[in-house]
Amino acid sequence: MLPVDRWPRAVRTLARTYGARGAVLRAVHEGRRAAGRFRPAPRHAVAAEMAGAHPFRVDTGRLKASTDLAGAAERGDQVVRGFHQAYRWTWRPLPADAAGWSTHPSTGHAFPSAAPWWTVPHMGAASGDIKDLWEPGRFAWVYDLVRASMVTGDARYAEDFRRRFAVWRESSPPFRGPHWSCGQETAIRAFALLYAEANLPHTPGLAETLSASGERIADALGYAVSQRNNHAISEAAGLVALGVRFRGTHPEAEEWLRRGHRWMNTLVTEQFAVDGWYVQHSFTYLRLALDQCVLAERALRSAGLRLAPAAAERIAAAVRLLLAVIHPATGHVPNHGANDGAFVHPVTLAEYRDFRPVLTAVCATWGLPLPANVRACAETLAWLGLDAPPAGPALGDGVWSGPSGWAAVRLGEAQAFIRAGEYDSRPSHLDPLQLDVRLAGREVVVDAGTFAYNGPPPWKNGLVSARIHNGPVLDGREPGVRGPRFLWYLWPEARVLRAEIRGAQAVLEAEVPGRMRRTVHVSPSAVRVVDDVQPGVAEQAEVRWLLHPDADPRSVQVEGGAETAAAAEGDPAGWYSPGYGVRLPSRTVHAGRPAREGVRIVTTMAAGGV
Repeated sequence: MLPVDRWPRAVRTLARTYGARGAVLRAVHEGRRAAGRFRPAPRHAVAAEMAGAHPFRVDTGRLKASTDLAGAAERGDQVVRGFHQAYRWTWRPLPADAAGWSTHPSTGHAFPSAAPWWTVPHMGAASGDIKDLWEPGRFAWVYDLVRASMVTGDARYAEDFRRRFAVWRESSPPFRGPHWSCGQETAIRAFALLYAEANLPHTPGLAETLSASGERIADALGYAVSQRNNHAISEAAGLVALGVRFRGTHPEAEEWLRRGHRWMNTLVTEQFAVDGWYVQHSFTYLRLALDQCVLAERALRSAGLRLAPAAAERIAAAVRLLLAVIHPATGHVPNHGANDGAFVHPVTLAEYRDFRPVLTAVCATWGLPLPANVRACAETLAWLGLDAPPAGPALGDGVWSGPSGWAAVRLGEAQAFIRAGEYDSRPSHLDPLQLDVRLAGREVVVDAGTFAYNGPPPWKNGLVSARIHNGPVLDGREPGVRGPRFLWYLWPEARVLRAEIRGAQAVLEAEVPGRMRRTVHVSPSAVRVVDDVQPGVAEQAEVRWLLHPDADPRSVQVEGGAETAAAAEGDPAGWYSPGYGVRLPSRTVHAGRPAREGVRIVTTMAAGGV
C-alpha cells in the first residue's frame, strides 16, 4: 500500500503517464469495451488486387545476390518442417491445426477463439504469457518462406504458406479470438502478409484478411495512442500501408492513409526525443519503432508522400544515439530496458542483437551516412529496393550524451554506457545509474534484460528491480513504486552531470540528486567506478555488478572486498536475458557498506582481471 503522504505525487505521476489526451482516449476505449461498441465484423470484404505497383515487391535477382542462399533455404525448410524462430532466438513448433493457434504453447490454456476481440483476457496468471501465443501470429516465419521461395524457386515454400495461412484463417475469423485482440499484433502480421502478397503466388483469402486488418486497426487506434508507446507507432504504420494497399478498392482506405500519416508524424515527434532517446527507455523498442517508420515511409513514398521533416530529424537523432552505443564489429548495443524479443521486420539473416540491419534501413531510407566501420546489410537493402547509404567517417573515440539522461564513451576497445533518467514518460526498469561496460571488445557488466512479462514467480517482469541492475541501492529500497502491469506510481530520478574526455581518459558523471553520485573513469584498458553516498541518507549502501556469462569474475574488483554469487533458481539476481524467454546463468559481484556517515565504494574493471 502506498503511504498517504505519497499519494499526491502518485496522482501527478499517473497524470504524466497518460496526459489529458491519453486519459480521454483510454476512457472512451473502456466505455466502448463495456458497451460492446466495437465493430463485430468487417464492413467490407475486399478481395481486389492492388491497383498499381505493389510497394512491398522485392527484386528476386537482387535478393539472391545479397543473402546466404543455403541459410535462406534452411530457414524456409525449418518452417516447412513446422517450426518458427520465436523472438528471433529459439526455434519452437508452429501450431499444427486451428485449435493450436488459440492454445498457449506452454500452459495449454485455450483462449476463446470465437469471442469478440475486445473480450479476450490478456493477463491471467494461469493462462500464461500471451506474448508466447502471439509470437507465431506475428508471422515472422512468413519472411522465411518468402525468402526461400524467391531464392530457390521451389514451390514448396509458397504452398506451405498457403496451407498454414488457411489454417490460421480458420482459427481466427476476423475480429474474433486472441490474434485480433491487439491492434499492434494485427499491424505486425499485416506487414508480413503484404510481403507475401507481393512476392508469392496468389493466396486465397489474403486480400480479405488485409482488408479486415485495416478496419480492425482503425476501429480502436485510440487505445494505442493513449498508451504512449510502440503500439501506436505500429498501428499508425499499419494504417498507412493498408491505406496505400486498398486505395481505390476499399471505401475507408483513403482515410486510413490520411489518419495513419498524420499520426505517424505526431507520434514520431512525441515518442522520439531530440537526442534520439525513445519513449520506452529501451533499445529493443527503439529498433521496433524505427522499423515501423521505415515500413511506413516505404508505403508513403509509393503514394507520393513522406514523413514530415520534423519526424525525419527525430529519426536521424535516433540513428546518432545508436551509433554512440553500438559495438561496430558485432552490431550489438547495450541490453538496456525492456527487451521483449521484438524483431518485426526480419528482412535479414542477421542474429537478434545485431542492430546494423535497422541502421542500414534507416540510413538508406533517409540518406543518412553510415560509418565506414559499421557494415551495411546488403539483404536489407535488397528487400527495401534501396541503394546503400552514403559512407560516413568510421566510428572512433569520443563521448556522447543527451538531455534525456544518458551518456556513452568509446575509447579504443573500451565502451561504457550510463543511464541517469530524466523521465517524461513512464519508466521501463528501475535503473538509475545503470552502467554497461565493454572491455577489449567484450561485454563485462551488463543489463539483465527482461526474460518474461508474465511468468510464474519470480519471473513476472522480475528483472525490472534496482537490485538486479548495476546501480547503487540504498537500504535495499527501490527508487520507484511499481503499480499494476506496466504502470509506476512513483518514478526514479537521476541526471547526467558531465561526459567528457580528459587526455587519455573519459569521465562520465551522474547522480541521484541529494543522495548519491557515480563517477566513471574510462581508459582504453580499464574502467574505474567511484560511487559516493552522501551522509545521513541511508544506513547501508550496496553495489551489484551483473557479469556477462562469458566475463571473468576477476575482471571486476571492489576495494575492501566483495562477494561473487552464481545465479540460482527462484532468485532473479545473477541471470542474464539477451532475448525474450531466454535466461542464461551468470554471476553477480556484490558489495555492501555502512553508509550513515557517507561512504565511497570504488570498483575497478579490467579485461584480463585486475
